[in-house]
Amino acid sequence: MDVVRHLRVYLKPYWKQAVIAPLLMVVEVICDLMLPRLLQTIVDEGIAQSDMELVWRIGVLMVIVTAVGAVGGIGCTVFAVRASMNFGADLRSAVYRKVQTLSFGNLDRIGTAELVTRLTNDVNQVQELLLMALRILVRSPLLMVGSLIMAVVTSPRLALLLAVLMPLLILMLAIVIRRAFPLYQLIQKKLDRVNEVIQENLSGVRVVKAFVRSDHEKRRFRSANEGLTDTSIQAMRISVVTGPFMMLAINLGVVAVVWFGGIKAIGGTMTAGTIIAFVNYLR
Repeated sequence: MDVVRHLRVYLKPYWKQAVIAPLLMVVEVICDLMLPRLLQTIVDEGIAQSDMELVWRIGVLMVIVTAVGAVGGIGCTVFAVRASMNFGADLRSAVYRKVQTLSFGNLDRIGTAELVTRLTNDVNQVQELLLMALRILVRSPLLMVGSLIMAVVTSPRLALLLAVLMPLLILMLAIVIRRAFPLYQLIQKKLDRVNEVIQENLSGVRVVKAFVRSDHEKRRFRSANEGLTDTSIQAMRISVVTGPFMMLAINLGVVAVVWFGGIKAIGGTMTAGTIIAFVNYLR
């Protein structure tokens, strides 16, 4: 919490963009949640009853809703990028000024490589985190909660399938985060090591050439570089499991919805529009 409080100071000058961006994202999410219900109306009331006037009217409304959602998504991206980029520039400038005030003892203790990493990679990650927070971390929870609510409203009986899918997805995410997080912390240390080797070689290039130590320094850099590469690959191998597993779970849910919904549709207790709308909310 102390870190968030300190970083909030650099976001304060851009609070308007930081507030407008999530609000525009809310508009986009609302539009996305409206479309399946409108499609259900077209299928169940328009096509089923051969009411072409209703189909055209709802179709035009869907186009309007889509356009409003697109404007909200584009506007959110514009304001989120402006806020995060300016925030990153101010934070980088503040870190640089702080480095200039450090004593020689602190500079030697921290190390040039670590300071370079803090000024570049670390600031960029915080900047990207803010951008994600204003866009994805706003969109995903709203869309998930909204889809759950709309799915229950659309068909409470089919919504029981979510009670099986959600725990599996949450468990998978928890396992991936628990295994990947320490590796991403290790990546930071490996990156510091690569920067350290590069900095030492550049600052002492004349000494390296004078004592014919090029091969030795190449081996040092290769070792540091391969360590960073191997750790990054290991972390990404764990992280990439999330996407395929979620798609598998969702597609299994779609199959279950089509299967059980089809049985109910044949029995006359469920409409085709309800099944289509529920599948859209499940995805």
